[in-house]
Amino acid sequence: MSKMAKWRVIPYIVLIAFSFVTSVVRVFALPELDLLNQAGAFLFQISLFTLSWTIIRKTGAILINRLPNLKDVIKRTILQIVISLVLIIPLGILLVYYIQSFHLPVFTRPFIVAMCIAFFIFVVVLNLSYSAFYFFLNWQNSITEKAQLQIEAAELGKDKLIMKYHNLKNQVNPHFLFNTFTSLDGLIQTDPVLASEFVRQLSKVYRYVLQNKENEVVNLQTEVDFIEHYIYLLQIRYKELLLININLSDIALEKGIVMVTLQMLIDNAIKHNSLQVNSPLNIEIWDDGSYLHVKNNKQLRKQIETSNKQGLQQLRELYSFLTSLPIAIDESEAEFEIRLPLL
Repeated sequence: MSKMAKWRVIPYIVLIAFSFVTSVVRVFALPELDLLNQAGAFLFQISLFTLSWTIIRKTGAILINRLPNLKDVIKRTILQIVISLVLIIPLGILLVYYIQSFHLPVFTRPFIVAMCIAFFIFVVVLNLSYSAFYFFLNWQNSITEKAQLQIEAAELGKDKLIMKYHNLKNQVNPHFLFNTFTSLDGLIQTDPVLASEFVRQLSKVYRYVLQNKENEVVNLQTEVDFIEHYIYLLQIRYKELLLININLSDIALEKGIVMVTLQMLIDNAIKHNSLQVNSPLNIEIWDDGSYLHVKNNKQLRKQIETSNKQGLQQLRELYSFLTSLPIAIDESEAEFEIRLPLL
């Protein structure tokens, strides 16, 4: 049964239960009525109540279609009460005749008037209940739709961010490839054996990129295996000008990381800092169990290669979709450190 169907059935269940309770009370209050008449009164009451509710529900549905705006709720409720009373009054008259047919002393004129007033109040209460029920259901649907729209917007935002991140990776790779081929050209002439090893390491780097190009998150051990090949290529180019030390725990290696994060951070460190014989660029990579730390000494270049400075920001936003732990950056005059939550 659908959620809407359940909501429609519940009022009828309540009315039947109410009729049963009042019938039990009537058995003790009017013992002069035999069981057959008590049963007839019970069935008549159920029929009257359920028919009244059906009239109210149908009238309300028609008025909601005609006056759907929230500002019309008072006008719609008043019209609903008036129309339903006009339609239900004949049932009330039938109720009076039914009561009088028993010819019991308790059914005096004041008693019948009181019953009519009670029935009138009952109809008004049913109308107000329907209006309140519709308002609640409409409010619940609006909350659900709003939440769904927020989820969809978040998913679209994540997809857009992932696309930007993949574009960023695609921009990094050709730039690295250009510098790599420049280094390879020199090696072919000076050291053919090293050049051959260089090509093998380069193929492993790009095999990793091709195999995982559709993934945002990879195992840290997989990323480290890739970055070791990448570091090999960098050290052939920069030699003693670049020192990279990796010290990671077994627990950290089993966790996840956004793909090519280490490559991006190493490239950023090289891009923004000078590499000198007497002052090499020193990059340290380690973990504390929950975070991956990447730190380098600062010796900023006077002129930095063209950069849109969006890499770290996009990485920060992408991590925000993957974990509640934030990316943290500590920077001083001498050092730059970034802490990435392990996934």
